[in-house]
Amino acid sequence: MTYRLLLVLGLLLSHLAVRAQPAPPAFELQQLAPGVYAAIDQGGRAGSNAGIVIGNRAVLVVDSLYRETASRALLEAVRKLTDLPIRYLVNTHHHIDHVAGNRLFAEAGATVLAQRNVPAWVQPENLRLLGGEQASAEQKEQVAQLLQPQLTFNERMSLDLGGRRVELQHRLGHTGGDTAVWVPDAQVMFLGDLLWRRSIPNLVDANLVQWRATLETLGLTGEDTRFVPGHGGVASAQDLREFAGYLDALDQAVADAQGPEETRSAAALEALRARYAAWAYFKGLGAANVRDALAEREGRKRVPAPRP
Repeated sequence: MTYRLLLVLGLLLSHLAVRAQPAPPAFELQQLAPGVYAAIDQGGRAGSNAGIVIGNRAVLVVDSLYRETASRALLEAVRKLTDLPIRYLVNTHHHIDHVAGNRLFAEAGATVLAQRNVPAWVQPENLRLLGGEQASAEQKEQVAQLLQPQLTFNERMSLDLGGRRVELQHRLGHTGGDTAVWVPDAQVMFLGDLLWRRSIPNLVDANLVQWRATLETLGLTGEDTRFVPGHGGVASAQDLREFAGYLDALDQAVADAQGPEETRSAAALEALRARYAAWAYFKGLGAANVRDALAEREGRKRVPAPRP
């Protein structure tokens, strides 16, 4: 066998070995208390965070992630932890990175549950989020196939999983349909995108005044509470305060900026850059945050209309 042939075979075997490597995990499953887990997105492969809460008789899942492989991995993770039925899937809000796996969990027997505004927003608002008529045919098809929540609540709802109570609380800020999922016996709260740990948030459907008030209230839950954000690692009360501080700084930067809109936007962004450039998504969302904050301050920001 010639040296050249050996070299070719070596390269081929090396290529096949690389291809045989398992794909990196979409999320890291972290146990926060007995029967309470956070699925923390890894490198954007899940699209967002999620949660698992296990009682004596049933399971509740918080959010269904964005990518199908991640949603299936989340379902498999539940099955490895317990053979109890998945009774509920709670959508913390309507954005596609938190609801794309709804159908998979419904097919597994879960009732999909959300705040009452969410079902009407799942299709039209996610299509707007993806660019409206400028969205690709694939994106339009994905949105069309999203499963809307089947059960809704208005302000509060209590669920019994058997020996474990879970409270759903409607909170305002990131959207008009946000749900905080509180597990009292574990001192764990799943917040969806009401909290972004050391990350710049998406403000496309947000109201900063309401959001800042919500974070102030959530901060009263105590220093021992652990918060699972929609993006970023598991958070503490201090992380919650740091995120509230970002929203305060954004509002102040916009208020302090002077001159034409373009000049004001640039000045506000530079003020934020000095303190928050190291946060995740600053490059992609920092300027958009300034535009959205300016629009809200001037009364021209469009947000989804609540259900009558």
